[in-house]
Amino acid sequence: ATRVNASGLIQSVASGVPRIDWLGQSCPALLVEASGQNLCLQSEAFDNASWSKTDITVTTGSTSAFTAPDGTTNADLFTSTASAVSFLAQTITIASGAATFSVFAKAGNHGIFRIGNVSSAARAAWFDLNAGAVIGTVNGGTASIQNYGSGWYRCIFTASSVVSGGSTFIIAISDAANGTASVIGATMYAWGAQLETGSIATTYIPTTTAAVSRAADVISASGALVSGLIGQTEGTIYAEVDLRNWIASGRILTCSNGTSDERIMIQVGANRTLQAIVTTASADVANISTASGQVNGVYKCALTYASGDFAFYVNGTQIGTDSSGGVPACTSVFLGKIGTSASTNFLNDRIRAAALYTTRLSNDQLANLTALT
Repeated sequence: ATRVNASGLIQSVASGVPRIDWLGQSCPALLVEASGQNLCLQSEAFDNASWSKTDITVTTGSTSAFTAPDGTTNADLFTSTASAVSFLAQTITIASGAATFSVFAKAGNHGIFRIGNVSSAARAAWFDLNAGAVIGTVNGGTASIQNYGSGWYRCIFTASSVVSGGSTFIIAISDAANGTASVIGATMYAWGAQLETGSIATTYIPTTTAAVSRAADVISASGALVSGLIGQTEGTIYAEVDLRNWIASGRILTCSNGTSDERIMIQVGANRTLQAIVTTASADVANISTASGQVNGVYKCALTYASGDFAFYVNGTQIGTDSSGGVPACTSVFLGKIGTSASTNFLNDRIRAAALYTTRLSNDQLANLTALT
């Protein structure tokens, strides 16, 4: 798996090593993602025959101009050779449903290009690499852009549905927003193409001759030592998160018996909410939620509990309380997941801090603990 290190470079991390990510932050965070797969072949070798070329040339190099987001001189230079559409394409077998295509790109003498799925009603998005902005979409789908520094941007397009089977995905130099023509001699740099099922661009997975998968981040602790650190009659759980993707039912911090029958949990809920849930004997005794429509950013959350006494604080404000139900029996702690299963409910985002307290903190302490400073 990969992360962005303290130097701002994409770096591979060995299996079993937590991915501490610095992308866009002076304070790093722990990445938690579900398993993923890059279906795009030769993700860093656009000169390879896996990529067909139409009125475009691909140049490799070893000078600093070809420095890629991972610090190697492995980027490729695209040059348009016609005023008609100039593009690279790869036809990839994919299941029906949402798909996300992304590529790292940097302006050469030209900054406007598009990526898209031409086999699914010509869906596409346009980007301005000089401005670092999305400047157009067509026929549905959403687009976003992430700044990776040194002029590099990760450009992302999600098609809400693609046709099952072979679909063609393109990278094209464009003359203007929503334009399909090109400019003779226009250049741009590219690196790290990725196609994945679903509506989120997960961390980059390099490929060569075959699709490559990344294992899920399952982060947990259990046993006598852990259960002794969880308040069994009263306590508080705290998490600070950097939310960018807002996956409904994405677990942030959970104390449980390893199932959903007995749990104390902070999670991302539906419609961009934050939720605190306490469950005993398979029934929720507390379920407190923020208003819907929360924006991207950092959130400090604390859920405090005792029998008949539950309160949820977010960013210094009391969100709500509940006065019914007992305290569940918890023996395990999970970050970004509710249990050991690797299939569902992953946060798909970043956790900056987590803490357990064996006492019910006072309301003043909760407000201070979660205040944004």
